[in-house]
Amino acid sequence: MRINERAVFKWVLIVGVAGASVIGLALLTRPLVGSLWGLVLVIAGCAYGIRWTRDWWRNSRSHPGGPDYKP
Repeated sequence: MRINERAVFKWVLIVGVAGASVIGLALLTRPLVGSLWGLVLVIAGCAYGIRWTRDWWRNSRSHPGGPDYKP
């Protein structure tokens, strides 16, 4: 898997915006609301990661260098 600078910058921005939204919500309301919003964001990120991993595994099986590649 190749990682380019554009993809890393995109994820840095996503994590930064998510963190800023948690901090902003916690400052505007109560800390409990901010922490619950952060928990929702973490669960959504984990679900996305699991979906991406399953998709990657399914697509890379038949490619050279994939997990189950047999020439």
